[in-house]
Amino acid sequence: MRVGIDISKGLGSVDGIGRYIRGLVRGLIEIGWDGEVVLYPLFEAAPEGRFEEVFPDAPANFRLAAARAPESGVVDLFHATTYSVPLRWEGPLVLALHDVTFVSHPHLHTLENRLHCLAGLARAACRGARFVVASENTRRECERHLDLPAERVDVVPDAADPGFRPIDQDLARRHVARRFGLDEPYVLAVGTLEPRKNLGALIAAFAALPEALRRTVRLAIAGGGGWLGVEPAEVARRAGIGDRVSILGRVADDDLPHLYAGAEVFAFPSLYEGFGLPALEALACGAPAVVSNVASLPEVVGEAAVPVDPNDPGSLRAALERVLGDAGLRARLRAAGPVQAARFSWRRTAEETAAVFRRHLAEAGAR
Repeated sequence: MRVGIDISKGLGSVDGIGRYIRGLVRGLIEIGWDGEVVLYPLFEAAPEGRFEEVFPDAPANFRLAAARAPESGVVDLFHATTYSVPLRWEGPLVLALHDVTFVSHPHLHTLENRLHCLAGLARAACRGARFVVASENTRRECERHLDLPAERVDVVPDAADPGFRPIDQDLARRHVARRFGLDEPYVLAVGTLEPRKNLGALIAAFAALPEALRRTVRLAIAGGGGWLGVEPAEVARRAGIGDRVSILGRVADDDLPHLYAGAEVFAFPSLYEGFGLPALEALACGAPAVVSNVASLPEVVGEAAVPVDPNDPGSLRAALERVLGDAGLRARLRAAGPVQAARFSWRRTAEETAAVFRRHLAEAGAR
């Protein structure tokens, strides 16, 4: 079987979709996929040597395509990972629906991004594609908002990379102090700077903490720039706590596990997630976590995090105060997180995705 995969977001500075692509490909390598895997850089040409750098253990049957997009007959099936369906592709198609916020929460997207996602979805639906989603919640949202038949949607969870693992907190804090100059206890938020991450509510909740408590910790926000003009530094300044907030920008993969493990609390008040990789990464590193109780996040964190209503700043403030003030609770959460995260793996993702590929090819052959 020859499978083509859109690698566009997997070779540069990765976001959540990029992590999915890398994890899936590495998982396919791990399970010993014996077919051919051809990786297509739909958006832009990959820098020379970048494929070998990102996938140093790739066997000979995994290769970067010379062409930007597949044409029918070159591969047997194409896996679209960025809502982009090649115009010349007519064969079996599997599209990863990371979430449906472009329909369910349109105010959280630019018009350009909504149109891109809608066009890819329409193309895929017209071509009889199968869809993979990372949570049961997203599957239900596909039925509710997109009217996709349940039999065309498969739930295949994401995972945290093996590099996200427990690290001694003191060791992690020393690393964080060296790399970021962050030498105080901190509450950590991680994610692309966009409205969906609800950073304004987190900053307001942090500002509302009792002053004596707030002066013992900083709020550290890590993430690359997103859309719709989210500027957490300005929000913090207006809230009167600009001097207690550190904006770290995009953080290198090697530094993220230390940031998670060194945190007093990881806060993830997202308004919506199709899965929620930062939450799972934080748990894998043993970070005591305060996480939204909406969308897919309860599936991901289970009982290993303190749930909060992301639309209630008072709930978020109370949860932060509770966890910061209770060393015993933090210890219990640090122990529970890695156990919960271990329920997910990229090997499992690859095995279940490979089963989707085989099933869809069989269906296509029977038609």
